[in-house]
Amino acid sequence: MTILTIDIGGSSVKSAIYTGELSDQKKFDSPKTLSAMQAQLDDLIQSYLAHYPVDTLAFSVPGIANQTTGRVDGVSSLRYIHDFDFVAYFKEKYQLPVFFENDANCACKAEIHLGIAGDVKNALFMVIGTGVGGTIISNGQIQPGQHAYGGEFGMMLVDGRRELSELGSAVHMARKYSKNKGQEFTGEEVFALADAGEKEALAATDELYHYLALGIYNLQYIIDPEYIVLGGGITKKADLLPKIQEKLAEIMNYGQRCPIMPQIQVAKFGNDANLIGAALTAQGK
Repeated sequence: MTILTIDIGGSSVKSAIYTGELSDQKKFDSPKTLSAMQAQLDDLIQSYLAHYPVDTLAFSVPGIANQTTGRVDGVSSLRYIHDFDFVAYFKEKYQLPVFFENDANCACKAEIHLGIAGDVKNALFMVIGTGVGGTIISNGQIQPGQHAYGGEFGMMLVDGRRELSELGSAVHMARKYSKNKGQEFTGEEVFALADAGEKEALAATDELYHYLALGIYNLQYIIDPEYIVLGGGITKKADLLPKIQEKLAEIMNYGQRCPIMPQIQVAKFGNDANLIGAALTAQGK
């Protein structure tokens, strides 16, 4: 089976051909409107169809993939993605089977079937991108919850009315830093400035690590998993785990706390996890 797998994110859209492994990977920035997104996706799909015998289209999407209606429900960093009949649009246009799944669930599937979590029974997957998403695994199964919002860790309030999707996202960190500096910086650039000792960048990244650690701490004591797997582009940072563990140690000393330090692992597939997981969804996994 030749699967065209596409990961639609708040900042970028990634794609690849999947035949057991990824090939011919491409990427473009997420457009600001639905019409622009549809146009660029159509151009992208046509470019692949011209060179590969594609059998199936598979999508990783932000929000809740409603398998009954074929729409993307819930909320996400791409508000317009919820405004059209997602599956029907691509089925009618290309006359191919179309599968879609929540992005965090895709990442989770990649790690369970091919990555570091093959023996998992009870774990959490936290995917850090434009926002923060996640998946709950209980007894080896994804638990969507009563209303399919299980694992929407980014909606957790961690500072008054402010959500983890804002305070735990490198994208939002960079936006705030850029506003203070009066020019545009990416998350990677802010991290690089922090590594070089720039004072405001250090403060920005320190705050990010704190809120990620706070979210992880809360989840540990709500669900009590074996371990928590972190995914997303930020996991490329070699010092991510030490920084979060340092903040967790501080939080554990806030008062009388249970002595269970959250066990954290980094996902094997990083930014490719969503692409792989979407393809696995198309394979019925």
